[in-house]
Amino acid sequence: MDAHDLTRRRLQTRRLIFSLFGAIVLLMAAACQPTPPTSLLPTDIPFPTMTPGQQLSGPLVDRSGSGASPAEIIAQTGRATPTPNFQACPAQTGNDDVPDEPNTRENAISSLLSYLDAGGTYGSIGDVLDDWDALGEQSYVRDDDLTGEGQPELVMGFTSPEGIGTLLVLGCENGRYGLRFDLSSEGSAPPALVWIGDVNQDLQNEMVVSRRICESADLCTYDTQILRWDTARGRFLNILNEPVRTLEVPRVADTDNDTITELVVDLDTRGNTATGPLRTGVNVYDWNGSGYTLSIIQLDSPDYYIQYIHQADRLFAEQNIGGAARLYDAVLNDENLDLRYWFNDGPQTITTYALYRLALAYAYLEDPRLSEVTARINTDYPVEEGDTADDQPVYIALAYTFLNTMQARSDLHTACESVQRVIEIRPQALDQLNRYGRYNPTYEALDLCPY
Repeated sequence: MDAHDLTRRRLQTRRLIFSLFGAIVLLMAAACQPTPPTSLLPTDIPFPTMTPGQQLSGPLVDRSGSGASPAEIIAQTGRATPTPNFQACPAQTGNDDVPDEPNTRENAISSLLSYLDAGGTYGSIGDVLDDWDALGEQSYVRDDDLTGEGQPELVMGFTSPEGIGTLLVLGCENGRYGLRFDLSSEGSAPPALVWIGDVNQDLQNEMVVSRRICESADLCTYDTQILRWDTARGRFLNILNEPVRTLEVPRVADTDNDTITELVVDLDTRGNTATGPLRTGVNVYDWNGSGYTLSIIQLDSPDYYIQYIHQADRLFAEQNIGGAARLYDAVLNDENLDLRYWFNDGPQTITTYALYRLALAYAYLEDPRLSEVTARINTDYPVEEGDTADDQPVYIALAYTFLNTMQARSDLHTACESVQRVIEIRPQALDQLNRYGRYNPTYEALDLCPY
């Protein structure tokens, strides 16, 4: 055997050894892999969740055993759901079997539906509720077509067995009666049925209701809705664009003679200890083509100094500093203002607050009248020897802090930082502003010096 043959055989031997070694390694690796559990083995592709962008790909599997083709399965699953038949109602045969008096609100609803399904008439529902002793002076029972299907719904307001004021709208669908709308009110009186009719000339009746809700024992208001039946969703929707909560039940009227009915909120009360002082006047909600929105605000002149202050502070927050300054100045200097104080300490708190805020406004505007305000503060509330900030009325302490810092640093932001430190140790600066009831503004420290 020559040298060439010997070299060739050595190469073949090496290749065989490497091949065997590679096979052994693959066998060892396979032996080390765990056996997949049954639950992770391939199965039919599950129906995906509604994840945006998710796409399902895979064979269409017939699980019915019918042998239907994929095209037949798609046709069956794509069929429309049955359209509810609102015309098919149980015959009102005059069922005299008055249901037993229920002991819960839910039982009352169930009994009324069963009574109508068994042939009870709309006209006899009042007798049923009367037998249950569920009717009061503010109760009502009437029928109106609220869905536009030509079949009237039954609208009733009564007191439930638990003493809860209740409004129900019952209607028939596919041969049975069902609950279309349910609303409860705090107290025994049912939600007020303000009006039923076509409010916006869309050839469909709407229902205006107000339910009583209580934020606390001393503050109850009325939450009003204008409800229209939405056929696509199969329920009533509120077409007011914002919550409407009032101290009294609003009314409906065509105030501008355009054949569209408006929701009118008469602001008659000047307030109480729970609400604080309120502006009287009227608010009008009008149809804008898609919903009812607040379109007219007509407020009477303020009755209290704090209402002038609140308006000035609103202008200040809107960066209408000049307008705010004019109102602060009127509170301090206009003798023709026929206003009252809500609290007995108003002559001091209102006056000192107006001085402080007027100083802020004039400093921002670089108005030379700042020197007049400063002189009045120094004259009316002089700093005696040994006095500290705690010895001064709180808003005078804020005014001195602001003015002294401005004199030293000529920087509005730095001056307000000094004021904030005083507010931290004298929280009555906020307490005296935040005591005017729930219907008036709530202040935070930054509101008092926002620069």
